[in-house]
Amino acid sequence: MQGPMETAQDIERKLAQLRSLVAERKLDRVEDVWMEAMEDPEGVGSRIEAFLDVAESFLDQIKDKERAAALLELLLPTFDEASQGRSALRLYWLLVKAVPERKDYRAGLAERFERHYPLASPERAFYEASGYTGSSEPLAALGRLDRLLRFKQGAYVYHRSGWGVGKVLAVDPFLKQVKVDLEHKKDHRIAIDAVDSILEPLDPGHFKALRHDRLEELRRMRDETPVHLISIVLESQGNPLPLKEIKAQLVPVIIEMGAWTKWWNRVKALLREAGVFRVGDRAPYAVEKLQAAVSYEEELIRRFQRAEWPDARQLARQVARRGQGELSAAWDRIREKLLLVCDQNDATKSIEAAIILERGDAGADGEIFRKVFGRYAPRVLAAALQDLTGADDPRRAVESLPAARPEDWTTITELLVHGKKDALRDAAWEILCSRAPEKAKALLQDIVRSPKTSPEAFCFLITAQKDEAANPVLEALRSRGARDVLVLVMDLLDHLQHRGQREGRIALKDAVGRVQTILTGSDCAVFREGLAAMETPERLEIHARLVKNDNLLPQAKGALLDALMDVEPEAAMAKERPVWEEDAIYVTAAGLSRKKEEFRELMEEKLPKNFQDIGRAAAFGDLSENAEYTSALEERDHLTKRATKMKDELDKVKIIDPELVKKGVAGLGSRIRLRNLDSGEEVVYSVLGPWDGGPEDGVISYLSPLGRIFIGKSEGDTVEVQLPASTERYQLLEARSFFKND
Repeated sequence: MQGPMETAQDIERKLAQLRSLVAERKLDRVEDVWMEAMEDPEGVGSRIEAFLDVAESFLDQIKDKERAAALLELLLPTFDEASQGRSALRLYWLLVKAVPERKDYRAGLAERFERHYPLASPERAFYEASGYTGSSEPLAALGRLDRLLRFKQGAYVYHRSGWGVGKVLAVDPFLKQVKVDLEHKKDHRIAIDAVDSILEPLDPGHFKALRHDRLEELRRMRDETPVHLISIVLESQGNPLPLKEIKAQLVPVIIEMGAWTKWWNRVKALLREAGVFRVGDRAPYAVEKLQAAVSYEEELIRRFQRAEWPDARQLARQVARRGQGELSAAWDRIREKLLLVCDQNDATKSIEAAIILERGDAGADGEIFRKVFGRYAPRVLAAALQDLTGADDPRRAVESLPAARPEDWTTITELLVHGKKDALRDAAWEILCSRAPEKAKALLQDIVRSPKTSPEAFCFLITAQKDEAANPVLEALRSRGARDVLVLVMDLLDHLQHRGQREGRIALKDAVGRVQTILTGSDCAVFREGLAAMETPERLEIHARLVKNDNLLPQAKGALLDALMDVEPEAAMAKERPVWEEDAIYVTAAGLSRKKEEFRELMEEKLPKNFQDIGRAAAFGDLSENAEYTSALEERDHLTKRATKMKDELDKVKIIDPELVKKGVAGLGSRIRLRNLDSGEEVVYSVLGPWDGGPEDGVISYLSPLGRIFIGKSEGDTVEVQLPASTERYQLLEARSFFKND
């Protein structure tokens, strides 16, 4: 025979075995071990709550709930209900969850609940509010009862509508009310029947509950166990969470604003060391608590393998910087994948992978560059290099060209000088000047001979010859003199103006910005030096060209004209006139949208309806005397002519550019305030396009006679307006942008 101690030990072994089987989801074996344990009813009765815990876990996992109910029923004879009433109540609760259609289980639960809790208890009040007795949906009623029972005295709660966190002060079973003390609503009473729809119960360890009245405990965690603090925030507020949400929960109540960055940098390292957190390296920098522990290196490898190339590339760079030390295992795995990327057909990807490999492999001899660079023709390689990302990747790639492509590296660097990226251009020009100066001189002469073939490269060289006085290669450009340099720059500006009319200003934004920097940099030094070397006729020609191209340099024009007038006072006498394309129709985006809608309505609604009308009228017969048919044909001709005209007009549209509106001068896109000098009355008009409204809307078209009268006038100017019966005089009081409120 076994003694009491041996029996107790056997029951504990059975419980441990049951927990393991449920955790491993070996559910068929659970029943066998359960039956073995039931052979000792007294031992099971002594550990009834532990067996109920196992049964509840089993119930949650198994699909056949009646099998779980059969196991639960075996517990009924194992304990004395009088002394273990709460356990009996819990047992019947689980039985109802398993087989809610069994009336005996439902009745057993009701009987034990009412026996255990007195009529005047809060629990009975919650029980009645749940509607369990007589409910046609016992599971729903049981779920609600479970929620309501959480609102006991002392429980933490959260008011969803903004009154904050608080505590349940009391439950009144007679008045059927819950009294709560909320942050923004003290001694608030809520009907028991509505409390679960208004308040959210919180566990005592919930972050909101701790922040409510245990701030010192959270601040102690901040200093002593910050990883546990982050864990609480994630478990309470959501997992994963963006870093900005975590910061919002902690700052400034728990962590001062100024201390956040230093604190987080320390905690981020601790989280990664813990192995059960995933901390993002890119926006939104999400933090996630994992189910199982992983090392930081394992996490990096996992993220690299699952990421798209842009994110994988960033991770690989991060590991490569530390690949010979603490992250050597991760680097070995990532290196294998990078070698595969080097063999892909995507040239830019292959080069990026090669650069990362060169950085991560200590003592690399450039073999990977020779292998990757050797696969592509010069133009393909140059185009791929233009797409490189990263701060130092372009320079590293260019510096490797002479060794990787000894036979044609100068051809590739020349293509890079002509390219779009300054980082590549700068590196390519530097290596050409140092290792092939004659090639660099020839390239410079080609670019200066025709700046329009490579505006960015030309602007780069103009800037370089001012900054690099010691570079002998640039002497050929410096020797041309300030006048010739300015003429070259103005010729390029004219070229960009013509290109802008074909391609739009956006396409030329970068090139125009470079020209503007050259002309206005260092108090317009290049511009002033060039003007000083010219005679008056040339300076006036420069003035005319500036006015003509002012839509390319709207912000720089004022400074350039001031500089020009300092050198050539006669330029002040030159008359500006507005410049726009006569064949174009200028409107606002809103005006264009209205016109497009009108065109859509015409094409998709009015014309189809007209064709239907023609068909119906033709069905009447005798077309010679069919008035409806004739009318429909006339309407068709009218609509098609209108559609053709509208299509032609839409093809000519240009959107009014707000950046070109000059303050103080009336022009396209201006809002002008006028005073009638005869009556003293003031009026305000906006000078816009023909589709932007009429005088009744406070709009005059720039194409109208009245609009043309005011175009180009400055504040203070007086004009005469010829009306059918009289002439009226107006003074322009103010001219500002229609597109700005100031």
